[in-house]
Amino acid sequence: MFNLDDCLAFITNRSGKIFAEALENEFRPSRITRSQWIAMYYIYTNESITQRELADKMAIKEPSVVRLLQKLEFENLLYRSGSNTDKRIKQLELTAKGQQICLALIPTAESFKNYTVRGIPEEDLQTFQRVLNTMIHNTIQDKMKKEN
Repeated sequence: MFNLDDCLAFITNRSGKIFAEALENEFRPSRITRSQWIAMYYIYTNESITQRELADKMAIKEPSVVRLLQKLEFENLLYRSGSNTDKRIKQLELTAKGQQICLALIPTAESFKNYTVRGIPEEDLQTFQRVLNTMIHNTIQDKMKKEN
């Protein structure tokens, strides 16, 4: 019989929410949200990224990314510029202030990562990551089949 508490998709979803809330608390003193930092991180670590690519990386809908970017732009943490080939496509870049804040929060994120996995052997972490990535791949493939 199906048991929701044994369903890996449910367990990972629940754990994701717990981790997200905990990381949000870690970032609270900086007055930057977890979502803002994640967006800034992807913008900083990708030489050239568009709003759509950022939405894909963050696994959120494009309208949500637009609101997030508007807030970051208002705070003078990023700017959007037109693509050389298509002015409708907006390339995202952090301002100097945005880069400074993004980089300043990396040690917080690293510390958070380290204490969430403490006591777990590296081999187990690699297995977990591989299994989770396979589950994600399977889910995306199934979604694509259903859409076609």
